[in-house]
Amino acid sequence: MDENTVIGILTGSLITLFIKEIFNQINKWSDYKRDITKLKFTRKLEVAEKAVSFYSTYLKNIVEMKKSYEIILNGINEGKDLDINIIQNILNVNSKNLDILLKESHLEANTANLYFELDDSKEWNEQDISDFIENIAETKFKDNEIELLSKTYNDYLNENNQQMADFYWAEIEKLLPSYAISLQKVVNSFDKNRSAVVYMIKSVKEQI
Repeated sequence: MDENTVIGILTGSLITLFIKEIFNQINKWSDYKRDITKLKFTRKLEVAEKAVSFYSTYLKNIVEMKKSYEIILNGINEGKDLDINIIQNILNVNSKNLDILLKESHLEANTANLYFELDDSKEWNEQDISDFIENIAETKFKDNEIELLSKTYNDYLNENNQQMADFYWAEIEKLLPSYAISLQKVVNSFDKNRSAVVYMIKSVKEQI
Protein backbone atom coordinates (compact mmCIF):
# COMPACT_ATOMS: atom_id res chain seq x y z
CA MET A 1 0.00 0.00 0.00
CA ASP A 2 1.62 3.20 -1.12
CA GLU A 3 1.71 6.51 0.73
CA ASN A 4 -1.06 8.11 -1.34
CA THR A 5 -3.41 5.22 -0.63
CA VAL A 6 -2.77 5.43 3.11
CA ILE A 7 -3.33 9.19 3.07
CA GLY A 8 -6.55 8.71 1.13
CA ILE A 9 -7.86 6.14 3.61
CA LEU A 10 -6.95 8.31 6.61
CA THR A 11 -8.43 11.40 5.01
CA GLY A 12 -11.64 9.54 4.24
CA SER A 13 -11.85 8.26 7.80
CA LEU A 14 -11.29 11.74 9.22
CA ILE A 15 -13.95 13.22 6.99
CA THR A 16 -16.36 10.47 8.02
CA LEU A 17 -15.63 11.09 11.71
CA PHE A 18 -15.96 14.82 11.20
CA ILE A 19 -19.33 14.42 9.48
CA LYS A 20 -20.51 12.06 12.23
CA GLU A 21 -19.46 14.59 14.86
CA ILE A 22 -21.34 17.32 13.05
CA PHE A 23 -24.49 15.19 13.06
CA ASN A 24 -23.95 14.35 16.73
CA GLN A 25 -23.69 18.03 17.59
CA ILE A 26 -26.78 18.81 15.52
CA ASN A 27 -28.69 16.05 17.33
CA LYS A 28 -27.48 17.31 20.70
CA TRP A 29 -28.54 20.84 19.83
CA SER A 30 -31.93 19.57 18.65
CA ASP A 31 -32.33 17.61 21.90
CA TYR A 32 -31.32 20.69 23.88
CA LYS A 33 -33.81 22.91 22.06
CA ARG A 34 -36.52 20.29 22.51
CA ASP A 35 -35.78 20.06 26.25
CA ILE A 36 -35.80 23.85 26.59
CA THR A 37 -39.07 24.08 24.67
CA LYS A 38 -40.59 21.36 26.84
CA LEU A 39 -39.34 23.07 30.00
CA LYS A 40 -40.73 26.43 28.88
CA PHE A 41 -44.08 24.87 28.00
CA THR A 42 -44.23 23.06 31.35
CA ARG A 43 -43.41 26.29 33.19
CA LYS A 44 -45.90 28.23 31.09
CA LEU A 45 -48.56 25.64 31.85
CA GLU A 46 -47.81 25.85 35.59
CA VAL A 47 -48.03 29.65 35.51
CA ALA A 48 -51.25 29.46 33.48
CA GLU A 49 -52.87 27.02 35.91
CA LYS A 50 -51.86 29.16 38.87
CA ALA A 51 -52.99 32.38 37.18
CA VAL A 52 -56.37 30.97 36.13
CA SER A 53 -56.90 29.52 39.61
CA PHE A 54 -55.99 32.82 41.28
CA TYR A 55 -58.03 35.02 38.95
CA SER A 56 -61.03 32.68 39.26
CA THR A 57 -60.86 33.02 43.05
CA TYR A 58 -60.28 36.77 42.70
CA LEU A 59 -63.33 37.00 40.43
CA LYS A 60 -65.47 35.12 42.92
CA ASN A 61 -64.42 37.46 45.74
CA ILE A 62 -65.03 40.55 43.61
CA VAL A 63 -68.55 39.33 42.76
CA GLU A 64 -69.28 38.61 46.44
CA MET A 65 -68.09 42.07 47.51
CA LYS A 66 -70.09 43.68 44.73
CA LYS A 67 -73.21 41.86 45.90
CA SER A 68 -72.70 42.98 49.51
CA TYR A 69 -72.48 46.62 48.37
CA GLU A 70 -75.58 46.15 46.23
CA ILE A 71 -77.52 44.83 49.23
CA ILE A 72 -76.68 47.98 51.20
CA LEU A 73 -77.45 50.17 48.18
CA ASN A 74 -80.80 48.50 47.53
CA GLY A 75 -81.72 48.87 51.20
CA ILE A 76 -81.04 52.61 51.05
CA ASN A 77 -82.88 53.09 47.75
CA GLU A 78 -85.90 51.15 49.01
CA GLY A 79 -86.00 53.11 52.28
CA LYS A 80 -85.44 50.08 54.50
CA ASP A 81 -84.27 50.39 58.09
CA LEU A 82 -80.58 49.52 58.03
CA ASP A 83 -78.36 48.48 60.92
CA ILE A 84 -75.40 50.86 60.75
CA ASN A 85 -73.20 48.39 62.65
CA ILE A 86 -73.86 45.68 60.07
CA ILE A 87 -73.03 48.09 57.24
CA GLN A 88 -69.83 49.09 59.03
CA ASN A 89 -68.79 45.45 59.46
CA ILE A 90 -69.46 44.70 55.80
CA LEU A 91 -67.36 47.65 54.65
CA ASN A 92 -64.51 46.83 57.04
CA VAL A 93 -64.37 43.19 55.92
CA ASN A 94 -64.54 44.22 52.26
CA SER A 95 -61.81 46.80 52.76
CA LYS A 96 -59.43 44.23 54.27
CA ASN A 97 -60.22 41.63 51.61
CA LEU A 98 -59.73 44.19 48.87
CA ASP A 99 -56.30 45.17 50.20
CA ILE A 100 -55.22 41.52 50.17
CA LEU A 101 -56.62 40.91 46.69
CA LEU A 102 -54.94 43.96 45.17
CA LYS A 103 -51.53 43.03 46.61
CA GLU A 104 -51.81 39.41 45.48
CA SER A 105 -53.13 40.33 42.04
CA HIS A 106 -50.12 42.61 41.48
CA LEU A 107 -47.72 39.71 42.15
CA GLU A 108 -49.69 37.27 40.01
CA ALA A 109 -49.92 39.76 37.14
CA ASN A 110 -46.14 40.28 37.16
CA THR A 111 -45.52 36.52 36.95
CA ALA A 112 -48.16 35.91 34.29
CA ASN A 113 -46.87 38.78 32.14
CA LEU A 114 -43.51 36.99 31.81
CA TYR A 115 -45.19 34.21 29.83
CA PHE A 116 -48.34 35.74 28.36
CA GLU A 117 -49.41 38.86 26.49
CA LEU A 118 -51.95 40.33 28.90
CA ASP A 119 -52.55 43.89 27.79
CA ASP A 120 -55.83 44.66 29.55
CA SER A 121 -55.48 48.47 29.36
CA LYS A 122 -58.74 48.71 27.42
CA GLU A 123 -60.54 46.80 30.15
CA TRP A 124 -58.80 48.15 33.24
CA ASN A 125 -56.25 50.99 33.18
CA GLU A 126 -54.54 53.35 35.61
CA GLN A 127 -57.48 55.75 35.57
CA ASP A 128 -59.84 52.90 36.48
CA ILE A 129 -57.58 51.94 39.38
CA SER A 130 -57.45 55.56 40.55
CA ASP A 131 -61.25 55.87 40.31
CA PHE A 132 -61.70 52.59 42.16
CA ILE A 133 -59.50 53.66 45.08
CA GLU A 134 -61.14 57.10 45.16
CA ASN A 135 -64.64 55.58 45.18
CA ILE A 136 -63.73 53.22 48.01
CA ALA A 137 -62.20 56.09 50.01
CA GLU A 138 -65.22 58.33 49.38
CA THR A 139 -67.60 55.61 50.55
CA LYS A 140 -65.50 54.91 53.62
CA PHE A 141 -65.42 58.62 54.53
CA LYS A 142 -69.21 58.90 54.33
CA ASP A 143 -69.58 55.63 56.20
CA ASN A 144 -67.46 57.02 59.04
CA GLU A 145 -69.69 60.10 59.15
CA ILE A 146 -72.78 57.94 59.41
CA GLU A 147 -71.16 55.77 62.06
CA LEU A 148 -70.34 58.83 64.19
CA LEU A 149 -73.87 60.20 63.83
CA SER A 150 -75.27 56.76 64.64
CA LYS A 151 -73.22 56.54 67.82
CA THR A 152 -74.47 59.97 68.92
CA TYR A 153 -78.02 58.93 68.03
CA ASN A 154 -77.74 55.79 70.19
CA ASP A 155 -76.20 57.76 73.06
CA TYR A 156 -79.18 60.10 73.14
CA LEU A 157 -81.59 57.18 72.91
CA ASN A 158 -79.91 55.61 75.94
CA GLU A 159 -80.34 58.93 77.76
CA ASN A 160 -84.04 58.93 76.78
CA ASN A 161 -83.53 62.19 74.91
CA GLN A 162 -85.81 61.45 71.96
CA GLN A 163 -85.67 64.98 70.57
CA MET A 164 -81.89 64.95 70.12
CA ALA A 165 -81.97 61.33 68.96
CA ASP A 166 -84.47 62.29 66.25
CA PHE A 167 -82.27 65.21 65.21
CA TYR A 168 -79.24 62.97 64.64
CA TRP A 169 -81.32 60.34 62.88
CA ALA A 170 -82.54 63.06 60.51
CA GLU A 171 -78.88 63.97 59.87
CA ILE A 172 -78.17 60.34 58.99
CA GLU A 173 -81.09 60.31 56.56
CA LYS A 174 -79.75 63.46 54.88
CA LEU A 175 -76.48 61.67 54.15
CA LEU A 176 -78.07 58.53 52.71
CA PRO A 177 -78.70 59.84 49.15
CA SER A 178 -75.05 60.89 48.64
CA TYR A 179 -73.96 57.69 50.39
CA ALA A 180 -76.03 55.71 47.88
CA ILE A 181 -74.31 57.55 45.00
CA SER A 182 -70.88 56.65 46.42
CA LEU A 183 -71.93 53.02 46.83
CA GLN A 184 -73.13 52.92 43.22
CA LYS A 185 -69.72 54.18 42.07
CA VAL A 186 -68.06 51.34 43.98
CA VAL A 187 -70.46 48.80 42.46
CA ASN A 188 -69.68 50.17 38.97
CA SER A 189 -65.93 49.90 39.64
CA PHE A 190 -66.35 46.31 40.82
CA ASP A 191 -68.32 45.55 37.68
CA LYS A 192 -65.61 46.94 35.40
CA ASN A 193 -62.90 45.13 37.35
CA ARG A 194 -64.87 41.89 37.02
CA SER A 195 -64.95 42.32 33.21
CA ALA A 196 -61.17 42.89 33.19
CA VAL A 197 -60.56 39.71 35.21
CA VAL A 198 -62.77 37.67 32.86
CA TYR A 199 -60.68 39.04 29.97
CA MET A 200 -57.44 38.05 31.75
CA ILE A 201 -58.63 34.48 32.33
CA LYS A 202 -59.74 34.19 28.70
CA SER A 203 -56.39 35.57 27.43
CA VAL A 204 -54.35 33.11 29.49
CA LYS A 205 -56.41 30.13 28.33
CA GLU A 206 -56.13 31.17 24.68
CA GLN A 207 -52.32 31.39 24.87
CA ILE A 208 -51.63 27.99 26.42
